[in-house]
Amino acid sequence: MNKSDYAKRNAHIAILLANLGWGIMSPISKDVMLSEVISPLALSGIRITGGALMFFIFSFILPESVKTRQKIDSRDWLRLAAASLLIISANQGLFIIGVGMTNPIDSSVMSSLTPVFTMILAAIFLHFRMRWLKVSGVIIGLAGALLLVASSPQSSIASNPLMGDLFCMAAQFCAAVYYVAFSDIIRKYSPYTLMKWLFFISTFTYVPFCIPSILKTDFSAIDLKIWGELAYIIIVATFIGYLLIPVAQRQLKPTVVSMYNYLQPVFAAIIAVTLGVGNFGWVKAGATLMVFFGIALVNRSVDNTTSDVK
Repeated sequence: MNKSDYAKRNAHIAILLANLGWGIMSPISKDVMLSEVISPLALSGIRITGGALMFFIFSFILPESVKTRQKIDSRDWLRLAAASLLIISANQGLFIIGVGMTNPIDSSVMSSLTPVFTMILAAIFLHFRMRWLKVSGVIIGLAGALLLVASSPQSSIASNPLMGDLFCMAAQFCAAVYYVAFSDIIRKYSPYTLMKWLFFISTFTYVPFCIPSILKTDFSAIDLKIWGELAYIIIVATFIGYLLIPVAQRQLKPTVVSMYNYLQPVFAAIIAVTLGVGNFGWVKAGATLMVFFGIALVNRSVDNTTSDVK
């Protein structure tokens, strides 16, 4: 195996592990909230604060090849604040709150919709061409998401599945806005530098709203299992997940990276059913396949397009 093949193999492993971590996070987060010790708002605040601390601590430990120290231009700070509100505060905050209301399998399927929303926004604001394959993919993917929302009954696990699914969908829409509106910022700075500052900014713009919920948390009532799940959410699903993405992005096409998102619901379903925090019937299976098929059409259209910008 030559050096190039070795690097590509590692890139595939990295993106696979990242999506495995994120897929498992949904049922793990649901299990934490079902303990009724930690509220969704408190959990999102803890996750963002923990992620910010991890990025800053390891900025003094990791090699330069990983962290790539860069100075932020003064003119970019305001845009970074807006980007942080979208991809950290809104995306992660809405997602955790949504998981608290719905089935973790549904929430992981909603996570797969980001490429669809990104394609729609890119067509509107960046003048990307919407060929029939893309349009078909968008319609099928969104139809599957709506079917998933409509087929989620209220239960002891999902107190308000309709609202929860909509919160998770809104989280992915915010991510899509971030990718389209701040594409120049994303290209300008290294992923580690960008994520470090985006998390840091959110500790001042979002976490303060979580402090009352965090202070109400009875930490003495948290058992070893919940502490382990919190550590997983912060260390594996947040910090390590974001570290693995640059490894994949350096070697693989964006469409290949996005294809791995389809595995998140698979991992989530396995863990959710194992933990008893999710259910997966035939209607959900059909709706999930519609989402996957729709996104596959969108990505296939991108791969077959040499120039999407007018």
